[in-house]
Amino acid sequence: MNEQLLIALIHGHGVDSAIWSGIDAGLSADAPVVAPDFSYVATHSSIDEYAELLHKQLAAETGETGRVILVGHSMGGYIALAFAEKHPDMTAGLVLFHSTAYADDEAKKEQRQQTIQSLNTHGAAPFIEETLPKMVAPSFPANKLQPYIDQYKNLPVDALAAGMTAMMHRPDRTHVLRDARFPVLLVLGEEDQITPFGKTMELAELSHQISAAPIERAGHLSMVEQPESALGVLRVFVGQVIGE
Repeated sequence: MNEQLLIALIHGHGVDSAIWSGIDAGLSADAPVVAPDFSYVATHSSIDEYAELLHKQLAAETGETGRVILVGHSMGGYIALAFAEKHPDMTAGLVLFHSTAYADDEAKKEQRQQTIQSLNTHGAAPFIEETLPKMVAPSFPANKLQPYIDQYKNLPVDALAAGMTAMMHRPDRTHVLRDARFPVLLVLGEEDQITPFGKTMELAELSHQISAAPIERAGHLSMVEQPESALGVLRVFVGQVIGE
């Protein structure tokens, strides 16, 4: 099966595909890995549009009979859910990597709207400088985080605003997990300040297809904070999918 199996690492908002650089090589021992980059996409205003862009790219890689294990980080998880909803036969497995299937509540939508206004007024740097420290556990060394802040504070404002708009308007997709005919893994940081641990763990109750892998001493970026642990749980999941 793995001759036609592809692993797609889908990055989240405020970072780019390089965020996977600590674990992508390790995953490639199990199956080919691709990491699409949507950090410069400024023309899409819905998660569905990002998902169709992803489908176009993956279909070109896998052909008509190929299948994909989707690993979606944060916003990338929202994209992966939309992909799996529209293309279930192409989906071999789904990992919500510090992500959720719930829609935003009204308070979160208002927060995102304020962020869009701030991005348009003040640019990307203040947003990245404020957001990235919240993505890691309090114990993560500031000197290790700073290179990521320096790297991502120059991301295009229009792309950041487009992604924020898409997230704000995304629907609830818990039904995708409830009805899934493929394995699902929830990777959760025990100290995640962005995606609440307890609320996300509730998703595991939706289906027997869903398992959960908490990561100790990790916030919202375990591929950076605890790369060995993150790689380990992903490789176990990939092995299970390949073995089915």
